[in-house]
Amino acid sequence: MPVIRGRFAEARLYLVYCAALLHPGHTMPTFAEPEPYTRNVPPLSDEELGLLIEEGRRQIDRQMADLDRIRNRAGVLATVALALIAAVMGKLADVLEQHWSLIALWAASCAMAVFSVAGAASVLSARAVLGRTDTRLAAQGTRPMRASLAEAYVGTVSIGEETVRTFLTVFRDAVTLVVAAALAFFIVLGGTAINEHSTNKSDETGQKCLTSTTCSVPPPPR
Repeated sequence: MPVIRGRFAEARLYLVYCAALLHPGHTMPTFAEPEPYTRNVPPLSDEELGLLIEEGRRQIDRQMADLDRIRNRAGVLATVALALIAAVMGKLADVLEQHWSLIALWAASCAMAVFSVAGAASVLSARAVLGRTDTRLAAQGTRPMRASLAEAYVGTVSIGEETVRTFLTVFRDAVTLVVAAALAFFIVLGGTAINEHSTNKSDETGQKCLTSTTCSVPPPPR
């Protein structure tokens, strides 16, 4: 599995996931390479081996369930972010008449919402690598089969843990982006409303001055 480390690793990984929408099917990177289990399972009784296999199955099932929950939430997040983008774009004409600072904040809000949609979509569509045990290979493995199967579960569960952790991090970053985009958009709405109120007040004041009665010097007698 490819790994992204170093400075700004989380931001770089998020951008890789967003770019993966253009290249589906690739194995997605993680923050750390799952450590391979190279040691043999110590001699255990049949009951202990059975318990180890059962715990391995439960852990893999939990990983799949966690991944399904993350993807379901990512679908909801993508819907919310798309609605936010529609609202932001609906204010384009009004924002273009405002100060450049509000225009810049509006553009930042739009960009963060778009990146949030891309991150949520990548969680939905990216290829997730989870540990699995091939029954056919297990049947062809070394004997006793129970010990071989237990060793296989021990060696594969770490792959799914790293994948779930990475997908959860990408989803969390997407949530952060959509929240920041919404807050920036609310600030833009507030600034636009204040400016419009000030403009309307100035117009009303000007109209009152134009219609007010003024005293003039009487014309000289003829």
